[in-house]
Amino acid sequence: MDLTANSRCIDLWCAYISEIGDESLWSRYDALLSDDERARQARFRFARDRRRYLVTRALVRTALSRYAPVRPENWAFCAGSHGRPAISVPWPAPALEFNVSHSSDLVMLGITSGRALGIDAESTEAREADIAGLDRYFAREESAALLALPPAARRRRFFELWTLKESYLKARGMGLAIALDAFRFDLTGERELTLHMRSELGDSPGSWRLWQFLLRSDYVAAVCAARGEEIPPRIIVREVVPLVSERVIDIEPTRSTG
Repeated sequence: MDLTANSRCIDLWCAYISEIGDESLWSRYDALLSDDERARQARFRFARDRRRYLVTRALVRTALSRYAPVRPENWAFCAGSHGRPAISVPWPAPALEFNVSHSSDLVMLGITSGRALGIDAESTEAREADIAGLDRYFAREESAALLALPPAARRRRFFELWTLKESYLKARGMGLAIALDAFRFDLTGERELTLHMRSELGDSPGSWRLWQFLLRSDYVAAVCAARGEEIPPRIIVREVVPLVSERVIDIEPTRSTG
């Protein structure tokens, strides 16, 4: 334990699976898992998915232990009413809020305290953008703005919009119980980002702050957090190999709500 979680900071922990070069680490990660986690890991058909799951659980457990005097193997988790993972025991003080996303080679974990948090990351190279099926993902205005872009820019915009929408859904903790066309994002100028909501959503854009980042050259990431105090929280991005190394990355958001 050497970090303090509070509402003035959001930490993003980024692990790239291909950079785990020491084969002995896989057994060390496995030793951290609960019996339930091992059973779930075994249900994945492909080895790449089993490894991604193992890295995800190792990252969550080791990173949380940086904020509380709890051994990584001693954390226990439960699922909320919409399946969102949460800490069941022990109860650290201050309480920790975390969220996980993964795409291709990247596993990303967000940690804070005192505010709801949702994160999402997508590889712009590993996944196809479903331009033909935009209405499945976006509000009418979002789809129209995307299609107004030059064809070469549409793929990137698809993932910018989708990660923002996913981060909000995850921060609300309700997943797809919220209609995807009940809220939308305007991305204008070089850095502007605006959230709009329909009244039936029962929420307010002013209740949330959002940021977008480009991680390395091909991962778009979004962070959504309950607004809280006047001053925006600081976001610190770390690249990490669990149990081995970490370094803070100097990176600025490409867009934010301010």
